[in-house]
Amino acid sequence: MKEKTKKSFDFSRYYPLFFTVVFVFILFQYSFSSLEAIFYDLRVKYDIGVSQNTEIILIVMDEESDEFLGESYPYSFATHYHLFENLAKDKPKVINYFVGFKGPTGPLDQDNLSRFKGSISSYISGGGIFRFGTAMDSWGQRLPPESLRTFGYSLSIINEDKNVFSKDSVSRRAILNYSGEDSLHLWTANEYRQSKGLKSLPANSHKGSYYLREADATFALVRFFTSPLEASKKIKRIPFHSVRVGNFPEGYFKDKIVLIGPSYISNSEDYVATPYDKETTRSSKMALHAVIINALINQDTVYQIPKRVTHALCLIIAIFLSIMISWLKPTYGLLLTVGVMLFSLLVAYLLFITFGLWLYITHIVLTVFVVYYIWVPFRAIGEYQRRYAIQEETKLLKKVENLKQNFISLMSHDLKTPVAKIAGLTDNMLNQRQFASPEGEKNLKAIVDSTKELNKFITSILDLTKIESRNLTLNMINKDINNTVESVINNLRFEATNSTVIVEQELGPLYPIQFDPNLMNRVLSNLIENAIKYSGEGSKVFVRTWDDDKWVYIEIEDNGVGIPPGDIENIFEKFYRVKNDASHSIKGTGLGLYLVKYFVELHGGSISVSSEMGQGTKFQIKLKNE
Repeated sequence: MKEKTKKSFDFSRYYPLFFTVVFVFILFQYSFSSLEAIFYDLRVKYDIGVSQNTEIILIVMDEESDEFLGESYPYSFATHYHLFENLAKDKPKVINYFVGFKGPTGPLDQDNLSRFKGSISSYISGGGIFRFGTAMDSWGQRLPPESLRTFGYSLSIINEDKNVFSKDSVSRRAILNYSGEDSLHLWTANEYRQSKGLKSLPANSHKGSYYLREADATFALVRFFTSPLEASKKIKRIPFHSVRVGNFPEGYFKDKIVLIGPSYISNSEDYVATPYDKETTRSSKMALHAVIINALINQDTVYQIPKRVTHALCLIIAIFLSIMISWLKPTYGLLLTVGVMLFSLLVAYLLFITFGLWLYITHIVLTVFVVYYIWVPFRAIGEYQRRYAIQEETKLLKKVENLKQNFISLMSHDLKTPVAKIAGLTDNMLNQRQFASPEGEKNLKAIVDSTKELNKFITSILDLTKIESRNLTLNMINKDINNTVESVINNLRFEATNSTVIVEQELGPLYPIQFDPNLMNRVLSNLIENAIKYSGEGSKVFVRTWDDDKWVYIEIEDNGVGIPPGDIENIFEKFYRVKNDASHSIKGTGLGLYLVKYFVELHGGSISVSSEMGQGTKFQIKLKNE
């Protein structure tokens, strides 16, 4: 019985995969929030999946209004009373006041405060919705004057990521609820939804909302329907003084949400950094209030896909890329790596704009880099080892080839001398009739024929050696190829007559061309002799020549048995012989057609063959007509 051998398991092939998985798990220990913020903010900036329609109008207090009114922020209650009277006449749906009022400064200011309070009451009794927005400072919540607090107030804080995520003070999320009380943004959004017959949404029902115990607040990431930098293109904006004097079209505020507050270029507190301007802090807080309210009305918040999903995707990608890179060529591996990374970024973007889903993409991107930069060195080492082995093998093969060529060359040269002696002695014996019987004469002639065949074989081997050693040179002369064709046919007339084969020639008039007569003689001799041998008794061989502007054509055609289709593509190979009945009875080396093709191509020409079983074979040579 044959002993079964156990194949040893090659663990070395899996070292890169092991290191890849280890490094990927190490990546999971870090959040890379600063890098993820870049990818997240890019999705926000190019978010095309958010509704661009808004029902919000901003009334801004700025340097222009200060100059026009001759007052400074926060303006007198008389000014606010006149503005509110003009605004209420246009019947807006919701009014939010983001003004940090101070108490009345005197009896007149107190009277104007009462008038302002009365106009707010009239607006609310007429079906309007009103709310003050308050801010936080080191002293706590900054409340409106006591007489105005009855109208309601809510915190309107613009949250900045100072202690979470990338900690870059960029505003990405909204506060929905603080200490159990809805923020002004959520309150306003719900009041507006109810006025439109829609369901009010508590803080925890918004997609992606979460409660943070340390802040005692509920937060949610919001999708920006417009850049706060370019709010004027999507959000209507009008100066405070224009409304104060009634300079606006009738119906301009009807059924709208109106936000009233400061937006002073000189006051940095009126501006905040957003994903659109993380470095310059040029986004107006008033515009951001409008963006947040609009997002809550339309439920355009963001849900973060759990990181465990990202981690699972990282492992799948790491294993997939590791396997593919280990199989593919380095170029294809690089293309696949880039493709996987771009595909991952595209999927993350599509999830965001279509469903408001935030896929943590940084770990996936870094995983792709880790896989590539771990596997590339291992592949490079493997490629170097294979290349070195191939180089050493090539050197050894060259040595073996040189030894083989030297041996064949020496052997062939040494064989030529005794073969020539045998042929010479046999010819002398035949000429001097040194044989005792007809049987002896027959044997001597057989010896002569055998030496001729052996000499042809040795010549072919020598030619092959010269070809493989690149030592064959052409002896080009300018001559009419028809002369060489006729010479070859005449030399083979006797053989054709003995085989009862008729050789017909149709040689067109040709100009002399450059060729090596000796090599071309051997080419034509081989092809015409093969046609005579293999066409069979009583057949015909046709030899034709003609030319055109570029080529001289030589065609040798017989009407013999033909060549099987499976052998056509191999007949010009070294030592290949067609397997049929004729090949067993006809002697040959299997080098003739190989040498023919090489000699023709050495002249810059080409040779082609076509054959049909039972119909014959046709060889066509093309030589340059120059």
